[in-house]
Amino acid sequence: MTPCAKNKGWLQPLIPIKGVTPVDEIDVLNALNDKDSLVVDMRVVDDRVKGTIPGSIGIPYTEVAMRMDELGCKKPAAGSTKWDCSKAKKVYAFCNGPVCPQSPMAMAAMTRDGFPATKIYYYRGGMLDWDALGLTTVKGEF
Repeated sequence: MTPCAKNKGWLQPLIPIKGVTPVDEIDVLNALNDKDSLVVDMRVVDDRVKGTIPGSIGIPYTEVAMRMDELGCKKPAAGSTKWDCSKAKKVYAFCNGPVCPQSPMAMAAMTRDGFPATKIYYYRGGMLDWDALGLTTVKGEF
């Protein structure tokens, strides 16, 4: 089994949602030093504890639509399903790698619930490419 196949997914489009911007490792490194940006590991906790990008925050893809307040959005008003994301941070999203569907599924849920696609930056390479390049990771409980 190749390292890509172990992610149990399929090759993801470079732009999974119209308006999302694809980014590379240098963009992610710059985002880590940008107060208006968050680098978000959207993988399940079991994967995150095995190694992640230092300075990233973990919000599993199954929870992101319920936790958009952590991304700078305001909870929906009573009777509404859309969040107020007018002051949302830029989100640099990643998961396991180019064949991992977790962050693209999270992006679909985010945009469905009011997060602007233009504030989402997709690092499709994810942890597979990050590790392959020998970039620093952190492991353990978060």
